[in-house]
Amino acid sequence: MDKRGQLGLDTVKSVMISFLVLAVISIAVVLALVSLRDSNIFTAGSPEAVDVNDTITNVTRGITGFFDDTGTIFAILIVVVIILAISIIIGVVSRFGGGGRGGL
Repeated sequence: MDKRGQLGLDTVKSVMISFLVLAVISIAVVLALVSLRDSNIFTAGSPEAVDVNDTITNVTRGITGFFDDTGTIFAILIVVVIILAISIIIGVVSRFGGGGRGGL
């Protein structure tokens, strides 16, 4: 029987890798927008400059708002892994512990 991923560690690993990829993409987007703002290609106070500043503000608020909730997601994943580990331990103990009483 294939035992890989039995503890849910594959799921935890893929979620953590996804969050790391999202973090790198988010940092790259923010850096690109900030470099666009700081390049002085827009006239100060023009609608384009205001739009770039508003876009940077919205993107950074969205990114920080999303990553504020990652602690909750990781806590849920940890609880799931602990529950799976306990159920596996109970299954193994009941399988090996049941054979000793059968002769009476």
